[in-house]
Amino acid sequence: MKSFRNNPIVLAGMAILLLALLVALILFARTALKDACGQGNPLPRENAFATPGPTLLDLYATYDRTEAVQIRVYDHRADRLVTMDLEEYVVGVVAAEMPVRYEFEALKAQAVASRTYTLYSVAHGGCHTNPDADVCTNSKCCQAFSTHERMQQTWGDDYVKNYNLVAQAVIDTAGEVVTYDGRLCDALYHACSGGRTEDSENVYANALPYLRGVDSPYEDPMRTEDVEIGFDAFLALITEKYPECGVTEDNAEDEVRIAETYESGRVKTLRLGKTEITGKEARSLFNLRSTMFTITWAEDGIVFHTKGYGHGVGLSQNGANGLAKRGASYEEILHQYYTGVTIGTIRADGTIDFPRETPGSTAAPLVPEGSE
Repeated sequence: MKSFRNNPIVLAGMAILLLALLVALILFARTALKDACGQGNPLPRENAFATPGPTLLDLYATYDRTEAVQIRVYDHRADRLVTMDLEEYVVGVVAAEMPVRYEFEALKAQAVASRTYTLYSVAHGGCHTNPDADVCTNSKCCQAFSTHERMQQTWGDDYVKNYNLVAQAVIDTAGEVVTYDGRLCDALYHACSGGRTEDSENVYANALPYLRGVDSPYEDPMRTEDVEIGFDAFLALITEKYPECGVTEDNAEDEVRIAETYESGRVKTLRLGKTEITGKEARSLFNLRSTMFTITWAEDGIVFHTKGYGHGVGLSQNGANGLAKRGASYEEILHQYYTGVTIGTIRADGTIDFPRETPGSTAAPLVPEGSE
């Protein structure tokens, strides 16, 4: 029988077969390599490697949600009453009331003040706008409040980062409230004091021992503003409101003057000819940021030079930020603006736990070096 080894036809066939197998192997390897590099059909999405996106902090991951205090909130924009956990509400308040760029310790102080203000309101009759609500979202009645939708509109791409910052400030102070003599404080606050806060009775009806005027030394910026009102507009405002005042363009510079101020520098009374009005009434009438103002006369009218922003009672948000920049803790900030208080923790049943000693409770007020 003749051997195939020396048969040229057989040898050529075997070579062709081996070449075809080699080409097929190369093509298969090339296809597999393209798929692995993402140049062919993509891998199923669930198997693809991806960096998870940022998520919102869970407010209740660090404590038992069953212990959370619930409140009824009237959303004045949506005209609806909703029930939510207190801490969830406080996040929305801090997001609306204090600039998120402020120092973290200032945000924490705001969280405690807002929580205290809320619970004080609940304990004293609730919201005046809606009798079924504990609080509302209208800052003219209760406190400002931001829903998640409004936060997204305000913060845009920074929504998750900013929300988590505010939420962390609330989580770190969860349940903490400001008290005086074992009771919740009316923890008032405002944007900027102009350098000194005000005694409560000079703005509101009651003289509260923890709402005393104190120095607020680190306010930056001070929030100054000049409001110029032409003679015609000024006279129209005061004569419509106070027709018996007797002020005219000819005698205005002599008949309009600040009659008395408080120790803080805020205007107690402003004389308009025969009529004397309070600084609060002047602020409302002339749309001023503060009652801490002076007046000068320009060629075309009167100029109000204001300092600060808001009623000036309690915590100054701007001042709190200034203190935080200089290393003050949120407890020290709260003790600076609320005189003689203790910080406790409220339970779901309304009782308050007090520490044996509140950090900063015996500390002297914070004042700038060399001021004494």
